[in-house]
Amino acid sequence: MGAAHPDAMHPPKPGRTRTAPPEMPSSWWGAKRIRNYLLFDATGIVYFLVGFLAIELIWALGDGPERWAEKLATLSHPLYIAFHALALASVIFVAVRFFSLFPKAQPRDTGLPMPPLPVIHAMLYVIWIGLTVVLAAILAGGIF
Repeated sequence: MGAAHPDAMHPPKPGRTRTAPPEMPSSWWGAKRIRNYLLFDATGIVYFLVGFLAIELIWALGDGPERWAEKLATLSHPLYIAFHALALASVIFVAVRFFSLFPKAQPRDTGLPMPPLPVIHAMLYVIWIGLTVVLAAILAGGIF
């Protein structure tokens, strides 16, 4: 990568100090932080496709029991299973990223002592795993 266009970042009116011309870092595409941003953005595409699948399933449900059974049978295809594994990996990636950012976003001047970051992370993961187990039990028919 070379230097960016020198007029790319000029302010509308001159400032009091000169700024350096904008330049793209040479390691931009290989930087871990950028890869994480791009992966996080790519999860949005997965959620978009999951939304379309949900709409398709709702339409199938409205078309009657035969169409619903047919649609459920197609969900056992290996491509659908791989897609759902990708969707699960996307959700886990976003959740882990959220949990790592959550403590940094908490107010620090509440007058209460701030627990250590590992304690906050542990509490978040325990709540997440607990909710997952409860929802799985409900969906499996074990509760209610």
